[in-house]
Amino acid sequence: MLAVIISIGDELVLGQTVDTNSAWLSQQLLPLGITVAEHITVGDDQNAIVAALQRVQTQADIILVTGGLGPTKDDLTRSALAQLLNVELELHQPSLDRIKHFFDLRGRTMSSANDIQALIPKGCEVIDNNLGTAPGIFAHLKNALAFFLPGVPNEMSGMFETVVKDKLHSLLSLEAVKQVIVCRILRIFGTGESNVAEMLGELMDRGCNPLVNCTVAQGIISLRILAQAPDESSAAHLIEPVEQEIRRRLGNLIFGADDDSLASVVGGLLREQRATLAVAESCTGGLLAKELTDIPGSSDYFSAGWITYCNEAKTSFLNVDPDLIQQHGAVSEPVARSIAQNARSLAQTDYALSLTGIAGPTGGTQEKPLGLVYIALADKNDVQVTRNIFPGDRPGIRRRAAYTALNLLRLKIQEA
Repeated sequence: MLAVIISIGDELVLGQTVDTNSAWLSQQLLPLGITVAEHITVGDDQNAIVAALQRVQTQADIILVTGGLGPTKDDLTRSALAQLLNVELELHQPSLDRIKHFFDLRGRTMSSANDIQALIPKGCEVIDNNLGTAPGIFAHLKNALAFFLPGVPNEMSGMFETVVKDKLHSLLSLEAVKQVIVCRILRIFGTGESNVAEMLGELMDRGCNPLVNCTVAQGIISLRILAQAPDESSAAHLIEPVEQEIRRRLGNLIFGADDDSLASVVGGLLREQRATLAVAESCTGGLLAKELTDIPGSSDYFSAGWITYCNEAKTSFLNVDPDLIQQHGAVSEPVARSIAQNARSLAQTDYALSLTGIAGPTGGTQEKPLGLVYIALADKNDVQVTRNIFPGDRPGIRRRAAYTALNLLRLKIQEA
């Protein structure tokens, strides 16, 4: 079955808000065996919404629309649907009562503008909204079943989970041949996308089942193995040998799977080893510590962190020799080494990571270019220092530096 997802709102078209609804809905449809053929973004223009619906109603089996169901003049989805169906909008009294009750529970007076949210195109079915004021709408279009949901993410996801998913399950149960799609994701760091493609070769050929493809974000490659079969068990059986062969070819470039992050994997390794960690950051400004402490239970292994942004902080708080900075500069191998050693000693931890670099957009020189970051890892035996030059803008350089530091520690622990 094919689905199309339409997101409505000027804020999306103008780039003022990122459309997370489409990505979330695609993820929910995948295990149901529903293939998303297209994501469409439309502004708050009734004719444009009608045109989009007219085009896809003959091409898709399922249409999911989010946004444009609010109480203001730019919320035009319900009117566009009525125009497409050539019907009038009718007051749905139970929805109006539900909206009034929503305000009463919060001790607020409902504005008359909210009345419009209870107007439903004649012949359509209402989808109750238990988290907000805008009811959803279920409609039969030409060749497609269409679900219209609010743009507010938690309202949209709540209505999908409680109503839409059950309707889709019922629809799928009527299909003569049911297919599900199971996705296994392998997370990779430490090489480029083209290198991964070369190492995997024929495993990434199109038209295969399972199908292997990849995406990249901030240096992390997400390798997706998608298998289609009559049931989840059969799909998982198809994935298993392909995953094993990928792991054989890529080795320790793979740091985790599915929802794993570098920070969660490193945290798990530290916990298994009953080891502790301190960090000392300059150019990343606390990002590494944040990544680590975003993980619940990180107090089991994360002991302390310093953000020593200026040279005086490096000397005052981490006892870096001022002459070392004077001779080599703050962004240098000897300073990174000293920071890591001293951080580990002061925190009395098993490991310490330090980062010092030039995140830009200014400050780079021919000798020390923009994106240069030294990362040091200290343990009881030694200090390992790497010199890195990361591409991208300031946020990208900082993120890549933090991930590289985590990966350095991951490999160190796994090799121990």
